Formats: sequence, C-alpha cells, structure tokens
Amino acid sequence: MKNIKRLGYIVLIVMVIILSLTIYTNASKKNEENQKEKIFSEVKFVENKIMNLFNTMNNIETRNHMIVSSELSKETTKKSDSGSGSSQGSSGGDSSSSSSGSTKEESSSSGSSSSEGTNGGDEQNNKKFELQSQGVLTNTKDINWDSVKSEVEVLYTSLPSITMDLYQMNINKEDILGFNTQYDKLAGAVKAEKKQETLDELTKVYEFLAKFLRSSEQEELYTTLVETKHNIFKAYAKLDGQNWQQISNDVKNAIDTYSQLLSNTEIDGRQQYNISKGYIMINELQNAVNLKDSSVFLIKYKNLLEEINNL
Repeated sequence: MKNIKRLGYIVLIVMVIILSLTIYTNASKKNEENQKEKIFSEVKFVENKIMNLFNTMNNIETRNHMIVSSELSKETTKKSDSGSGSSQGSSGGDSSSSSSGSTKEESSSSGSSSSEGTNGGDEQNNKKFELQSQGVLTNTKDINWDSVKSEVEVLYTSLPSITMDLYQMNINKEDILGFNTQYDKLAGAVKAEKKQETLDELTKVYEFLAKFLRSSEQEELYTTLVETKHNIFKAYAKLDGQNWQQISNDVKNAIDTYSQLLSNTEIDGRQQYNISKGYIMINELQNAVNLKDSSVFLIKYKNLLEEINNL
C-alpha cells in the first residue's frame, strides 16, 4: 500500500514537472514570437524612413501629381466680384419688379443673408487650386536639407528602444553597434549638407536592416525585397558619379537576389504575378543603365520602387 502511494506521488510530481515545463516553453515561444514581430515592425519603420531619405536626395515623389493652392491677386478677385455683382444686379432688378409688395423687413433680412454668404466665401474665392506634375523630368527643386535634417534627428528618438529589442533577439552585437555608429556618420553628412556623402552613408545604414531581418529569421519575401532594394540603392547612390559599370554591377546583383522569389513555392498566385512584373521592371532598370541616362534611370527606379513596395 505504501509503495502504491509512493508511486502515486512520484507520478504526480513528474506530471507537475512536465506541465510546468510545457507552460514555460509555450510562454517562452510566445514571448519570442512577440519580440520577433516587434523587431519586424521596427525595422520596417526605419526602412521606410531611410527609403524616403534616399528619394529626397533627388526629389523623387511617389505620387505623379499633387494638388497645390495659390493666392489669387487682388485685381483678379475684384474682377471676379465685379462680374458676379453685375450678374446679381441684373437678376435683382427682375426680382424687384416682380415682388413690389415685399416689406422692408423682408428686404433687410435678405440683405443680411446675402452679406453673410459673401463673407463666408471670400477666403475660398481668393485661392486657386491646380494639379501640379511631380515627375522626374519636370523636377526643378533643390534638396530641402532642413527637412532631411529634421527627419534624421527625429529618428534618433526611436533608436534606443530599437537597439534594446535587437539585443534581446541575440542579434550580432557588432552589427547593432555598427548600425548606430553608421547612423551617427549619416547625421554628420546631412549636417554638412553633402549629397554624395549622405547617399553613401544611407546605403551603409540600409545594409544593416537586411542583416537584422536575416538574423531574426523574418518573413522571406520581405527580407529578400530589402536585400534587393539595398543593391538598387547602391546603384542609385552612384548616379551623380556616372560610374555606369559599377551601377550595372549593382543592378545585376539586385536582379540575382530578386530572382530567388520567382521559384519560391510559398508565394501565392496573385503575388507571383506581381513578383514577375517586378522582375521585368528590374531588367528594364538595367536597360536604362545601358543607355547611360540618369533621368531615364530615375524614372524606372521610381516606378520599380512603387511596385516592389506594394508586394
């Protein structure tokens, strides 16, 4: 009887230990998944910011058009009001002759209402809205360095927490330190308003994002796209130097990296169609390199980025 009780206690203890280990393992796994998702969203946030900074260096807009408003001159406004007044006066005369029996109070009330309507529309009537082209060939703007400096400085507020999360995922410490050091160098280049140096530093900062994604075993599609874009940005950063051979090599590397997605069986049919379309567009970028035309390259670069970012 004692042996049976003792055996029962042993079985109970073993079951408690197994249950405890199971709960601990599941909790650890869940915590790791949450941390992994957090890293993914943080890297995506930084990646989007760096990509926008790249585009700012050549005033690349993701939209082809934007609505802009401008103030009308006083003369134009007066002419508009004068024409409107003449039209109202003509119709007002007709109304007066047909309503001769109206009281003074009614006239006063009507006048007040008309006045309020005119005042409410003054601000709107003094503005002119038009659709303005935002294409590469129509771009005449200089780099807005104040905006770039502001974006770089604001991102500094997020780096400490991102760094802590990267450490918790056991990502290579040298890569984490290298990322922060490189970002400091980027800030220095932006402060000095040196375009080529800024592009070079942006390329080096962006390279670490691909490493973080690969080290934390993130989604294969997004990781491959970031690695592809890194090669595209390397080519983009060399445009002003007109080193077309190196640009060609970078685009070829982008094609080789991106082509891995064509044979990925985990990607559904709809995405596979868009991936195939992106592959054609990267090869078109190579054709622009063969032409040795920076403007054509930037047009195809812009369209390619828009396509890849929608995958």
